[in-house]
Amino acid sequence: MSVSVTHKGHFSIVEFSNPPMNLMTLADMRELIEGHQKADSHPETRVILTKSGVDDFYSNGLDPSYVLALSNAKRVEVFQGVADLFCALVHLNKPHLTLVNGPAMAGGAILALTADYRFFEQDKGRISFSEPKVGLPIPSAICKAIQAVVARKYVRNVVMMAANLDAAGALEVGLADGLGQGQAAEDLLMDHAKKLARLSPSVMRETKAAVRNDVRSAAEAFARELGVFASFVGDAFLGEGLSALVEGRHPNFVR
Repeated sequence: MSVSVTHKGHFSIVEFSNPPMNLMTLADMRELIEGHQKADSHPETRVILTKSGVDDFYSNGLDPSYVLALSNAKRVEVFQGVADLFCALVHLNKPHLTLVNGPAMAGGAILALTADYRFFEQDKGRISFSEPKVGLPIPSAICKAIQAVVARKYVRNVVMMAANLDAAGALEVGLADGLGQGQAAEDLLMDHAKKLARLSPSVMRETKAAVRNDVRSAAEAFARELGVFASFVGDAFLGEGLSALVEGRHPNFVR
């Protein structure tokens, strides 16, 4: 099991631990859904906290070697898993916070994006929606979630250029809600969680639903139908991008 759930008073901590880089497979994504839904349904929980169990690493997204070994049909199944993860986590009823303690790349960035608030370790936290660099477009639903938090003038670089942002850069564009060094980052996370836990759970549920309404609708549509996104899983796109990543070279996209 790569995902553990711990309940402490009004808080449920969902921890993902798959050293060394918290790479994800379809099974890991299903565990993440199950863990977060377990936290959301716990009667005493008022706030959900997502953390990495790996020092200095949040998640580098999907395991490239794992994906490369799959047929195109199985790759589509994996990306259906990404859509399902995104949809399930943006539909959590309770306030959801996360601590980005290191690189959060591609699928790891999507995992962080599902949270209502993101706090970064200021020296080690990084984030990049790096899908375009490995031959995948960023789906409309995820673009909508990015646009909901990123200042308009930065959206193009975050999405089209797959900007690799350090913690200060994430704060500037709107992806980070606070920075701290080491324990100070943990303290920021918990201080914010405690403030949310003091508020009415019913009010929080309805308010979050209103804030997330457009993103939730887009996520539902994405989970129902991957659409054109599924056509990019072949070797000319995703295969070339992931092969280049594994081999430590620049990809050569011909179309």
